Amino acid sequence: MKRTRTVRALSLACALLMSLMLAACAGSGASTAGDMPAVAPAVGGGALPEQGTTDGDGDAAMVIRTKTLRLEVGSTSEAVDEIRNLTRSHEGTVSNMQIASGDEWVYHYEEAGGDGTALRGWVTVRVPSDSYEEFVAEVAKLGTIRFQSESSDDVTQEHVDMTARLENLRAQEARLREFFEAAKDVEDMLSIEQELNRVRGEIESLDAQVKYLERQAAMSTVSVELVEPRDIVTPSGESWGFVDAITTGIRGAAQVLTVTLTVIIATAPIWALGLVAFFVVRAVIRRRRGVAAAGTSEAESEGSEPPGGGPVG
Repeated sequence: MKRTRTVRALSLACALLMSLMLAACAGSGASTAGDMPAVAPAVGGGALPEQGTTDGDGDAAMVIRTKTLRLEVGSTSEAVDEIRNLTRSHEGTVSNMQIASGDEWVYHYEEAGGDGTALRGWVTVRVPSDSYEEFVAEVAKLGTIRFQSESSDDVTQEHVDMTARLENLRAQEARLREFFEAAKDVEDMLSIEQELNRVRGEIESLDAQVKYLERQAAMSTVSVELVEPRDIVTPSGESWGFVDAITTGIRGAAQVLTVTLTVIIATAPIWALGLVAFFVVRAVIRRRRGVAAAGTSEAESEGSEPPGGGPVG
């Protein structure tokens, strides 16, 4: 009985090994240039980009395209509304939008920018790749182009390789299920089930990667930075900035005075001790000079008396 079970396990293992080898050969044959499968989007992935272009084998090319534009416009708020309308007309979506007045980005804005400061904005949209060129051309008409950049990432070969590997794994899964249904021994069923779980995990991971590539290639990303021209004078037109210059000068003088007072107060212990030492040294020097002057006067008075102590005849 034990020998029969061993023979059965070896036979099942050999059959499983041969199945895996045949599936691998089929997968490698499918990935060759002559038999390469056509690139098709996953369910819900949308149309592939670059529908009119093909690679060397006739398959549709998959290209992920990204565009960045900087436009100088008369009104940022009006330009944002126009970009929203264009995005809806091309069946796209706005993935990010920011409006700023000055240096801080805000999400809510007023028509005049609040304090009259020039507005700037940043809008990122996703549009179908088949209408990418038309959308960019229409957006460029909203203002003057100050900067633009574009990048393209061809993922055709990566998608083809992933698709071939996915088909190979699904073929292995189908073959393993056949072995599982034909298995009679519990130990064999557990081994096949473990292998099925591993293959199924790889299928789900690879399928998610393929769908992600298809979604990225089906929709192109366009980022538009909007800036307004800055006026030489204030929006009211009544001042050339003299008041601001005077205010800035007064603030600068106050800052210098503040720094000076800070330095004086901070170094007070040092110069206080210096003053005390100065007065002590000056008092000692004066005292010594007084003693020396008194001694000199006494010497001079003694030297002027006549011999014998009497008055000079």
